[in-house]
Amino acid sequence: GPLAIDSWWQAHIAAPAGTPAHAVAAFLAVVGGSVGAAICFVIAVVALLIFRRFRDALAVAGAGVLGTAGSELLKRSVQRPRPTDQLFSSHGFSYPSGHSMAAAALAVSLALVALGARGFDRRLARVAVVLAVVWTLAMMWSRTALHVHWLTDTLAGAALGIGVALVARSLCVPSRPHDSLPA
Repeated sequence: GPLAIDSWWQAHIAAPAGTPAHAVAAFLAVVGGSVGAAICFVIAVVALLIFRRFRDALAVAGAGVLGTAGSELLKRSVQRPRPTDQLFSSHGFSYPSGHSMAAAALAVSLALVALGARGFDRRLARVAVVLAVVWTLAMMWSRTALHVHWLTDTLAGAALGIGVALVARSLCVPSRPHDSLPA
């Protein structure tokens, strides 16, 4: 069931039907759903392949696959019920949020591509990081505002997405000595 922070958050956040907030949250729910997320990952991978960024494409695809597998495994293991006062149609178990996981996995993977690209303007790379954070937070807000996930579900989903993006990147794109952070 919900933790104290989940109950508190849910009491303070909602996007009732017919409001602009509901329209935005519902749009994010559709874009971040199984089909929408898969399409976004495919577009990103195809774009990277077109630009001959094969390892980057593999890392992005890997983050999507690892994230989905991890999310589904956790959902089946934990079997946490969703909130009962849903404001949008949703099914399955609640923990972790697959939408938040996919948003973070894709956004962080693409931000890592930008950060790792030689000759890429560092200011644009920083913008990619900010956009990754904003996209992930927007998806987390959407899931909780529609009362289809508890706050801790979205936090766990985002953490999983960030984690798989980092793991996939490290497996597919070996770091070069000059890529390491200064001491």
